Amino acid sequence: MQEEVEQKIVSLAVDCGKLTEQTLRKAIAKLLALIKAGHQQHQYNKANPHGKMTVRQLAAKDKGLQSIEVTDENIGSFNRIARKYGIDFAPFKVKGENRYMVFFKAPDADAMTAAFKEYTAKQVKKVNRPSILEKLQHFKALIQSAVVDRTKRKELER
Repeated sequence: MQEEVEQKIVSLAVDCGKLTEQTLRKAIAKLLALIKAGHQQHQYNKANPHGKMTVRQLAAKDKGLQSIEVTDENIGSFNRIARKYGIDFAPFKVKGENRYMVFFKAPDADAMTAAFKEYTAKQVKKVNRPSILEKLQHFKALIQSAVVDRTKRKELER
């Protein structure tokens, strides 16, 4: 199954009793037309990308490029929200510094503000959430501080 996925396989099905040269020629012509249409569709998608892209692609797309400075290294979490609101963006790391410039274009200002509002709310919620490792360290300290008397006492009852 994996080999079939990796290799490009072309299958041709023709319904006829006897395969003549004319029917084979028509079937191959249809197949070539479908392949060409698929290739043109692929070229369109390549020329008109959406979502995360390079700064050069974003600048060449349309006018109205805007930017924002981000110091968070986890800029990839913005990708899902940007796709949700149809925002095209390009992260660019500033050389020698620990900050990013994010260039973006949105279909309208409302989509852009909604996306940034949702992203900042998500980041604030993540910061306010306590760390699981900190909770674990706290419980370890509680367990170690509670000394349990483990000595056995033998008493005779008479």
